[in-house]
Amino acid sequence: MNRFRSRLAKADARINRAFAEESPATLLIGDEVRPVVVIFESPDSPVSVPGGGELQDYSPAFSAMTADIADLSKGDGAVVNGVNYRVTHVGTDEQGRTRISLAFGEPGKPQPEINNWSK
Repeated sequence: MNRFRSRLAKADARINRAFAEESPATLLIGDEVRPVVVIFESPDSPVSVPGGGELQDYSPAFSAMTADIADLSKGDGAVVNGVNYRVTHVGTDEQGRTRISLAFGEPGKPQPEINNWSK
């Protein structure tokens, strides 16, 4: 391992200690259940409505070490902090870390019922 990669690995370890969830996420890849350390985010994702107005939404995602998420693909499941999600996009490897986009709900099941207007 060259010096750059060695320093990058040390930086990633510090980042995980500072920002990762207290409990590992659980990835559901086929029949495999895999615990993985992730940095979870759920930023606002407002959507403009033609003719005026805006819908407030959330765009959940996490980043994890690329080696830890091998074989993860669109449609697989993830449980983060006890909430079920399905994978909608697996990003590219960015120097050993990959960002995963999520949607609410379990793979293969109907979307959870919307029972209120806002959070």
